[in-house]
Amino acid sequence: METTYRSLLTWGEPEKAQSLDQAIRELARARLGLSAEDLEGKHLEGLEPVRLDRPCQLPASFVEALRALHGPENVKTDDLCRARFAHAKHYQELLRLRMGQILSPPDAVVSPRSEAEVEELVRLCHREGVPLVPMGGRSSVTRATETPKGGIALDMTKHMNKVLEISEKSLTVRVQAGMYGPAFEGYLNHFNTGYTCGHFPQSFEHSTVGGWVAAKGAGQASTGYGRIDDMVLALRVVTPSGTIATKPYPASAQGWDLHRLFIGSEGTLGVITEVTLKIRAFLPQNTAYATLLFKNFAGAVEAMRQIVQSQYAPPHLFRLSDPEETEVAFRLKGFDDSFNDRLLQTLGFHQGQRCIMFVGCEGDKNKNKALVRHISRLARRFDGIYIGEKPTRKWLEQRYASAYLRDPLMDAGVMTDTIETAATWDQLLTIWEEARSYLKARPKTICMTHISHVYENGANLYFTFLSPMAKGKELLDYQSYHKGLVNTLTHYGGSLSHHHGVGRALAAWMPQEIGPAGMALMKAIKQHLDPKGIMNPGNVLGLDEA
Repeated sequence: METTYRSLLTWGEPEKAQSLDQAIRELARARLGLSAEDLEGKHLEGLEPVRLDRPCQLPASFVEALRALHGPENVKTDDLCRARFAHAKHYQELLRLRMGQILSPPDAVVSPRSEAEVEELVRLCHREGVPLVPMGGRSSVTRATETPKGGIALDMTKHMNKVLEISEKSLTVRVQAGMYGPAFEGYLNHFNTGYTCGHFPQSFEHSTVGGWVAAKGAGQASTGYGRIDDMVLALRVVTPSGTIATKPYPASAQGWDLHRLFIGSEGTLGVITEVTLKIRAFLPQNTAYATLLFKNFAGAVEAMRQIVQSQYAPPHLFRLSDPEETEVAFRLKGFDDSFNDRLLQTLGFHQGQRCIMFVGCEGDKNKNKALVRHISRLARRFDGIYIGEKPTRKWLEQRYASAYLRDPLMDAGVMTDTIETAATWDQLLTIWEEARSYLKARPKTICMTHISHVYENGANLYFTFLSPMAKGKELLDYQSYHKGLVNTLTHYGGSLSHHHGVGRALAAWMPQEIGPAGMALMKAIKQHLDPKGIMNPGNVLGLDEA
């Protein structure tokens, strides 16, 4: 097992790690001004052995109580294990790891074997005032799983990772919070006639069911299946004030839907141990795909709006790349200046203006065929043309691979990060223009944007930006740039987050987002469920900024 900081920061499975191919290198030279030396170098590589300056602060008697409760093999206090649970995948966390900095590791990593053990642990931590942070795949990009006050990192993945019950008649599944996405979806796909959860976030391969719920996530097929909050029927949550268990009714009128209180709570109220979710039939043989090309972003957005508002069933995958994202993709695929490229340009689909749309329709075969025809017909009103299924299929084949490029780009000294927001249709284009204007004001910056979650009333905007690091002041440079971007998005009417969550990275904007009365309500709920403030403390969701 590697023991370097780099082993902690790299994304995903080591055997899937990518290097920058020739097309990306050429793009980086042309658009980011990187030199051959930059591209061959390893800026802040993080090859030093992991060393923690902060030893475990828990009393020996407390650690022994943990081992008696969970078994010695499920309580870890060694430096490497604590370091692995001290961070997730926010850009700032990755920078610090590259610099050999782990400022506040947990004091211990505990892997409970049952809900009963979680209940006993929460009681113990509450009594002793020990911080407790639930963790799954640690793929968060909002600094939601840091441990600034030490305490215990609760690893839900080691044991609490199983499907407990499935109802084929009611189309529901009860699953433990620590089950990873591929294992969960694989179980559903191969259960009897086959089912799907329909939730496929970018982090799918390395995230868990509990994490999806805690962050209120959305997957690439959310336009058809809904977000995770649309899929949850019931939860079991262990809080310092007791265990809350809701029932999987299809709907009810019994006051507040208590389970919704914990969707998006990011570990601040309790430990999610079980989730009951909706499932659907798994019918991949029926899926219909379409790829469309538009002459400009405004026309494509308007087509997207009218498609989703047409009262046809919406497509499941519904994704639109803006001109810069489209051109970067075309360039990296070697499409530029090809025969087909020249043909498209003669038809008015010009570089720097055209936009590509990916569509996937799941479920009934006849419905899917009719929906693709409907979408293609409506797109023609806005100068959109159907260009086949292949580009969409190709995109799906590599949809999880792009995350592996972050590490080699950072090696080359490139600031690479994402941010997402949601807005109503009447504000969407303004936010896109203003955010791009802000990002592009920084020299040598690539800004790629897409829409991937679409509603009758609006959509999300997902920005990916690349720019050379300010070497020697990487953290301060990023923090300033990121702050200005968040201010831009919220000033022009965008939400603080659409599906990444808030964490600590966006906590400072929460009071202006929901107002003083809203913050007071959230804090009152926190105080009732977690009176000593042990659950994920350190200003997650802005709950304890004082």
